[in-house]
Amino acid sequence: MNAKSRENKNMKKAVALILMLALSSSAQAWMEDYAPVLKSAPAKLSVLSSRNVKWFVEEIKSDSEFVSEYSKGVGVDLNNDGFKDFVFIIPWMGNGLNASGYNAHFIVSDGKGGRVENIIEGYGIEASDIVDINGNIYFRHSDFFESFEKSQHNHWVFQLYSFDANGIMRCANADIGKSFPAATVFYSNPKFKAIQLTEADRRKIAQQTKPKSHVFKP
Repeated sequence: MNAKSRENKNMKKAVALILMLALSSSAQAWMEDYAPVLKSAPAKLSVLSSRNVKWFVEEIKSDSEFVSEYSKGVGVDLNNDGFKDFVFIIPWMGNGLNASGYNAHFIVSDGKGGRVENIIEGYGIEASDIVDINGNIYFRHSDFFESFEKSQHNHWVFQLYSFDANGIMRCANADIGKSFPAATVFYSNPKFKAIQLTEADRRKIAQQTKPKSHVFKP
């Protein structure tokens, strides 16, 4: 690789990292602004080795060597059954907003000696989005939508997910008795402007953000 190619590659890495950090910071602010009553605490996580993360990425990605540099893996008991589960956070490695896009893979025990893989897309996903609320583990999720009934602005949408005894990921907003609003983030004067969502909006969100679940075959 010549000097110019190396410089271009390093520049792309730097831009991707800056966008990831910026979007992650904005997307995570929702918990503090809109859900202070949840009183979440960091979940007890064990960091997986780079070797294990690379092995998982190689199973699902063709350009695994580059992607694995930015991927993360942690162990945590997601469905409170005494067995350690695994979470792999893998970036899309796209341009623009997609530079902060991720696929999160949750490998969860199913109570029958097997594992279920749940996959969900989102933006700015971090291991710190796996939180403990009243002794139960939740994943706080953010996604990006172009418009809703009451507003044509772009909006962030925030939800909580949990995992049942069968290892299936499900929306858990109802567990804490709160439906989070959609919010536009204004970067020139950083703050959220929230809108309340209609039932049609919420159906749209549910359809777009529904996790994919299937038996995990290592």
